Amino acid sequence: MTRTPSDEGETRPVTEPEIAAIYFPSWHADRRRDAYLGDGFTEWELVRAGRPRFPEHRQPIVPLDGHLDESDPAVMSGIVRRAADAGVSAFLWDWYWYDEADFLNRPLDETYLALPDPAVQFALMWANHDWRDVFPARTEGEPALWWPGAVDAEQFDRMCEVIVHRYLVEPSYWKVDGAAWFSVFSYETLLEGLGGAEAAAAALRRFRDMARAAGVGELHLNVLNHWFDVDPAELRAVGFDSIGSYGWGDVMPLDRGPTLAYGPWAEENEARWEAEAARQSLPFVPTVTMGWDSTTRVHQDDPMVVTEWPHLPVVVDPDPDRFEQSVRRAREHVERHRTPPVVIVNAWNEWTEGSYLEPDERFGDAFPLALRRGSGR
Repeated sequence: MTRTPSDEGETRPVTEPEIAAIYFPSWHADRRRDAYLGDGFTEWELVRAGRPRFPEHRQPIVPLDGHLDESDPAVMSGIVRRAADAGVSAFLWDWYWYDEADFLNRPLDETYLALPDPAVQFALMWANHDWRDVFPARTEGEPALWWPGAVDAEQFDRMCEVIVHRYLVEPSYWKVDGAAWFSVFSYETLLEGLGGAEAAAAALRRFRDMARAAGVGELHLNVLNHWFDVDPAELRAVGFDSIGSYGWGDVMPLDRGPTLAYGPWAEENEARWEAEAARQSLPFVPTVTMGWDSTTRVHQDDPMVVTEWPHLPVVVDPDPDRFEQSVRRAREHVERHRTPPVVIVNAWNEWTEGSYLEPDERFGDAFPLALRRGSGR
């Protein structure tokens, strides 16, 4: 197992943190999704349909470069170059596995991995959440479940074989302190599928053994969501090396109306880093984000309500300067607590949740430039 600064009697030298930006691959046609939404559907359709829900609401969001197909090699090459220029070391790729097969994988498998020398490395974040119909969701009723995120032990092992032999062996797979980084979105769903903490620990041990046998070496196993009420000792016993947050959505007040101010929201999340660092027995990896607006995931004819995802408040005043400050504070947190040298950004391209660094018509390239300054690149 990768040694961490929280292991008794050991500390890690200070290393300048790397930036891992979450990459959401929903901007290309996928045959499994076509069966539900029609041939050629991408989430750009939701972005185009956005409408203002209140006077200061800026919708639709318009990408500066247009609604590009990320499965096009020229487009992916441009995405990678822009991310590298912004100081991103790796894309933390949202990766899906449902009904014994992966999903939304073509831009990674066929496009990114075919780049001759990508300037940005990649790692996987197994997005093991249920896949529901929020394309768009309705205000009334529960979104239909298309595929459950939980997998049993047999399917988990088959999935890990794919992960190890298709991805972890790649030269461009991202390693942190010499260990291949792998994030799990939902601890709760992991346990649900595998049958509890003891079974999950055995499954992760098998995953590590597969990686070693394939010549990958050690893994760094990180979990990002649905661990908040879990005994910290359990997370360590199951086999995780670090914890973090997929974004700032888990610290999002639902009792203040339909809007949030970016500055106070950032302060609350930065305070959470310190609280978790004091409470946990595992290193807490900080995440930063530039904003939030998931209204395009909800039918535009429905009234706006604030209940739960995707019916969440809108951050009305994203601020590149305050975002840069948050990136700097995240770096300081890493250096102060000797955590793995990583800062996560949510996200590079979550356009349908208003959480993206790619340039748009409102901000231009202000946020990629802010990330570069804040990351010290």
